Amino acid sequence: MDRRNFVSAVTGLMLSGTLSRLSGGEKNPRGPVIVEAGRRVDATEATVVRFPPQNVAEVRENIRRVLKNQKPVAVVSSAACGADLLLLDVAREMHVPRHILLPSNPEEFRASSVTDRPGNWGELYSEALRTATVEVLKLPEGQEGYLETNLKLLDRAQALAVQGHTTVEALVVWNQKSRGPDDVTAHFLEQAKLRKMPILQISTL
Repeated sequence: MDRRNFVSAVTGLMLSGTLSRLSGGEKNPRGPVIVEAGRRVDATEATVVRFPPQNVAEVRENIRRVLKNQKPVAVVSSAACGADLLLLDVAREMHVPRHILLPSNPEEFRASSVTDRPGNWGELYSEALRTATVEVLKLPEGQEGYLETNLKLLDRAQALAVQGHTTVEALVVWNQKSRGPDDVTAHFLEQAKLRKMPILQISTL
């Protein structure tokens, strides 16, 4: 992973986020709501490298740095293996309130998006569901449901920000390259930009 790219991206976007929170010349004293989407860790048989398991520890540490810098009042995400569960676990350790949106019932989601990849994701998933606010959306299966989940994540983050009199920042944890029109993470990034949210990105490579 290129640390220079990580630092430059986060530094520049932190400044953008600060500017977006300025109102009447004063900075909002509250941290933002952070809404996140990102890559699942690669399958053992993956032919294209997007989030190799050996990068998990470094990505986790970079997530910690972002949360320490941004001081969010809450985080919103789904709970797939990889980026989602790393964010949720770091936020739990930092006592940040967590809001999880699942596109299907918890056991179905566990089988399809958590324990099908290498790592101790099942344990992190159980802990996340036990300690966070969880909503099951019951959306259509497959791509349609995943894209709708992105919109629901952004909606929920904006609603929490209004309630908390603060702003929203979007965190995207990925390899910074779209795999095409069916890329759920790229769709999340596009939708966050359309809503004019400051964007924070962490590379998984």
